[in-house]
Amino acid sequence: MALAFLDSNRYDSLLEIGFGSGVLLPELAKYSKKTLGIDIHSHIKDVKKMTLKENVNAALSKGSIVELPYKNNSFDCIISVATIEHIVKLSQAVGELKRILKRDGLGILGFPVANKLSDMLLVLTGSLRVYKKELKEIHPNTHRDILEEIKKQFDNIKVSRFPAITPLDFSLYCCCMFKKI
Repeated sequence: MALAFLDSNRYDSLLEIGFGSGVLLPELAKYSKKTLGIDIHSHIKDVKKMTLKENVNAALSKGSIVELPYKNNSFDCIISVATIEHIVKLSQAVGELKRILKRDGLGILGFPVANKLSDMLLVLTGSLRVYKKELKEIHPNTHRDILEEIKKQFDNIKVSRFPAITPLDFSLYCCCMFKKI
């Protein structure tokens, strides 16, 4: 879903925030001249080895979305999948995205949708009470919180969802694309 927002564009500089195992980096590198990644985990060297085996020379570093170590207006494109819902300081994190994104730059975020359908699926696999307690600690922000903050700080917002045939609040996952004007 997130990659669909990239279309066939090619960017001078693309940053993936929360690259995790690096699984998206080979595909993201196809869209950029310079690919960078930042994550809070300490397995940067392992991910770098994997990307080099895939012929991807991405500049990877350790850091947080709430204090990004990049200059203002650094990136043409920023993408982050399954990360923003974990951030307690949501407004600060979105402000950092705005700070480092170039004018007319593209931002893409992917995150789960919090609703009764996703709760029901989790009930089938375990305890809803334990899940809800743990979820609030792991995912302090719902899809609504995230979209509201994006709308406060960015323009030209588009949202896609999965499944596409359901209204947003009954979906399982959503992605949003936004521009800095």
